[in-house]
Amino acid sequence: MNPKEKCIHYKGDFDYAMETGKLTKTEIVTSLQRSIRELEELVQACDEHTLDQSLGEGKWSIKQITGHLYDTEEVWSERIEQALSNENTPFQSYDPEIYVKERAYERYTAQEIRALLERLKESRNNTLQLLHKDTWDCSGLHPEEGVMTVQILAETIALHENHHLAQIKAILSMNKSSI
Repeated sequence: MNPKEKCIHYKGDFDYAMETGKLTKTEIVTSLQRSIRELEELVQACDEHTLDQSLGEGKWSIKQITGHLYDTEEVWSERIEQALSNENTPFQSYDPEIYVKERAYERYTAQEIRALLERLKESRNNTLQLLHKDTWDCSGLHPEEGVMTVQILAETIALHENHHLAQIKAILSMNKSSI
């Protein structure tokens, strides 16, 4: 694995590994633009009942996944800003399970989830503006992963979102087949 590649392993509600360092800058930006549109389309198509569905007991619902993606954008875009403002800034630790639990996304109404999605889109636009600068090699210090460049941070967001979009699609597919 070259120094620009990382294999990041996430545990928690959804256990998975993702390998960064494979996408080009253009592919990262395109993925970040596409995934936010796709998330919006999926969430807009859901009624209250569907937003409460999950892949099984103890798994996150669509509401919670959407909230988690909002949290991720909030935390990881801040990390990008930190990396841009001060090389090798240590990033604060982030536990997604705690965020989702404390913010109680499962109690949000469909309207509140859609409003959260609007804030996510605004934040994403700000993040994308940062990525158009020639600063992809700036870096910060992740508490578990070590040094991470802006490119790796942005790619991590993109891959992470694609993972959760696949989960939402699986929930919707499961929901359709049970009708």
